[in-house]
Amino acid sequence: MNILKTTLMASVAFAAAAMTTTAQAEESGFLGGEVSANISMVNDYRFRGVSLSDKDFALQGGLDYAHESGFYVGGWASSLASSNAYGELEVDLYAGYAGEIEGISFDIGGLLYAFPTGDHSAQTDYFEAYASVGVDLGIASATVGLAYAFSNDGTGNEDNIYLYTDVEGAIPDTPVTVKAHLGYEDGAFGDKKLDWSLGASVSYSNLDFGISYVDTDQAGRNFDAAVIFSIGASF
Repeated sequence: MNILKTTLMASVAFAAAAMTTTAQAEESGFLGGEVSANISMVNDYRFRGVSLSDKDFALQGGLDYAHESGFYVGGWASSLASSNAYGELEVDLYAGYAGEIEGISFDIGGLLYAFPTGDHSAQTDYFEAYASVGVDLGIASATVGLAYAFSNDGTGNEDNIYLYTDVEGAIPDTPVTVKAHLGYEDGAFGDKKLDWSLGASVSYSNLDFGISYVDTDQAGRNFDAAVIFSIGASF
């Protein structure tokens, strides 16, 4: 059984279990917080502008728990283009704290990138710390943030920094939200690389549909511009 089919079956089962868990959490206020889940399909998995699915379909899903205090933990997974080192699956595990002070939102935490189906002797897993602040501008909201990966075997013994800004806002009297993104990366995974995107999303009948244009300033098959389509659901 190929990994994509296995992942798809697991995601369907995961979604069904997540819906049950979420309903129970909403009724009882699970441990003072809420459980939520998401599942989506994309025609190309882009991470910081770079295709990690070799410009092919990817199935993705996540499960989160957010406490009323602001602390949260979660996990997210995506299928990948097959490779010896990374395998065919990415699993991200994260925890952090989010809140708001005088109208300025903030989020700080850590994230482990793991590749369970890859060659474990290659030591590709790595850890990243992240932080962001956001502000509501009225007609739109803006966020600036950074992520820092510490030097270890998973990063080729080189650190990595990613700086970004996001802006999004709803078009009045429509269900459409427009989004813009600009990122800069330098270190283990980018050599002063810029990436940017512009897109829109809409929700209909419990489904979320998205389209975006993504590009980078680097040359290469998986760095080229692309139009990304997505369909997903949250529970």
